Amino acid sequence: MTSRYKPELLKFMSYKDGVEYNSDHAFTMEELLAITPEHVCHWMNELAYGSPVPSDDMRPVHRRSATLEFSKKAISSFMPRINASWDPVTAHGNPTRSDAVNKLIKRVKKFEVRREGVEPIARRSLEFDEFLNSLSLVRSKWGKGETAYM
Repeated sequence: MTSRYKPELLKFMSYKDGVEYNSDHAFTMEELLAITPEHVCHWMNELAYGSPVPSDDMRPVHRRSATLEFSKKAISSFMPRINASWDPVTAHGNPTRSDAVNKLIKRVKKFEVRREGVEPIARRSLEFDEFLNSLSLVRSKWGKGETAYM
């Protein structure tokens, strides 16, 4: 599973450090421990809003919450303290499990529910009118006496 997660970590670290990393780059423990929730939030804001610090009137028009959750999960899988929640007082733990990151994703979800974010591209079931149109198309193609399989 880490083969799907590694590109997300590379994109994040490239954004954070301003350096383009190769796919075979191995990050040190110190590099991973230096990640803060602010780094993660700025990157996710850039992905969703197109700006690291979005204004109140901006909408998440570039990424959906599920994509941000996948990125969060991918980065979290490489963190040294994977199971520890983020402690803002001592600045220790897993930064992807911080309140700031969770609130950012929750805000993007809120815009999705209001239909003010990115349109979903998931499959959906047929509406009744669409079903009737496809049914009439099938019936027009084959005669009444013929048997046909779709």
